[in-house]
Amino acid sequence: MHARPLLVLALLAPALVRADMMLKYASAARPDETTVIQVKGTDVLVGDQSSKMLFQDGKQQVTIIDHPSRTYMVMDEQAAQQMEQQMGAAQQQMSAMMQQMEQQMQNMSEEQRAQIRQMMGNRMPSGAARQPAKMTVQQQGEDTVAGVTCTRFMVLVNDKPSGEVCAARAGVLGLQTKDYNTLVSATETVRKLMERISGQHNTGTVTMNLRAMKGIPVRMRDLVDGDVSTLVARSSAELNAADFRVPSGYRKRDMMQ
Repeated sequence: MHARPLLVLALLAPALVRADMMLKYASAARPDETTVIQVKGTDVLVGDQSSKMLFQDGKQQVTIIDHPSRTYMVMDEQAAQQMEQQMGAAQQQMSAMMQQMEQQMQNMSEEQRAQIRQMMGNRMPSGAARQPAKMTVQQQGEDTVAGVTCTRFMVLVNDKPSGEVCAARAGVLGLQTKDYNTLVSATETVRKLMERISGQHNTGTVTMNLRAMKGIPVRMRDLVDGDVSTLVARSSAELNAADFRVPSGYRKRDMMQ
């Protein structure tokens, strides 16, 4: 599954009759791909043609649907805990292997040690614990994207620029308050599950809390890979309820497979 749907959803933060909603984003780096976010009632569906993430009725879980393989996976608190434990065990094993290698390198020359470290991608133990990322958002003025007025924000990670977002007020996009809050619930579910897996708070862009932006991003620029995602279409037409369920005949598989 591509990371882009997860990134787009993560950038949506917390418009009175409930209406269905559809937002479509295009990537500059992958013009043939689009990410679609759909809201119907209390359900949210995010993804592209091959894979989607489904959030149902405020449940604290994410159902990941893979159409090519006709399978689906459920990420909930229990699955996140299992992944956290397995990742922790794998990290401990890797650390032990690296420490053993470091000891074996004691009899080598500094040049030989440097070559091995380079080959290992500088993953030799340093003794320093990984620190949680500090996420901050700075407002930078107004802009217009595809005819929509939006507010520009700079996203910083550990005080270094990581991304740029231009967010429009939900009302400007014609979004209803309840649909907006449904998206908030979905993003919070992703954040909590990812933090559980990583064991840290605010450990990447998918965990950012952008409530301070008070809107829906219409343009997102990743300053790490340079890609830009832009809102290219939106609709309030009625959506098919069947699309918000796992298709019949799809096989459930474990998250760790």
